[in-house]
Amino acid sequence: MKIQFRIRGLNANAALRAWLQQQLERLHQLIPVSFAEVVLERVPDSAPAFRAHVHLAVPGPDIHAAARDHTLEAAWLKVTKKLRQQIERRTTRKEARLKGSLRHRRFAVIAQSSD
Repeated sequence: MKIQFRIRGLNANAALRAWLQQQLERLHQLIPVSFAEVVLERVPDSAPAFRAHVHLAVPGPDIHAAARDHTLEAAWLKVTKKLRQQIERRTTRKEARLKGSLRHRRFAVIAQSSD
């Protein structure tokens, strides 16, 4: 997974980038992510001051989320929670489609055998 960071108004040290990358790797375990774009910014004139936005390139429609909060960590946790919810919703719908497809095949086999 390739990650592009855009960090504005913050001191982006290696520890911060490593922590963010670790969090994204956890999402990568749930769904294959080919590219992630992370935008973190601190806007002192607005309240809440910290904004986080993440765009994930995944198979199918891309996933993205944004959040604002009074601390960077809180904004980041909100974003990752939203991303995780979208991934879980997508996998749940996919599983439901597969179950429906299998059920439809079973009924087709039963109908053919009774003829």
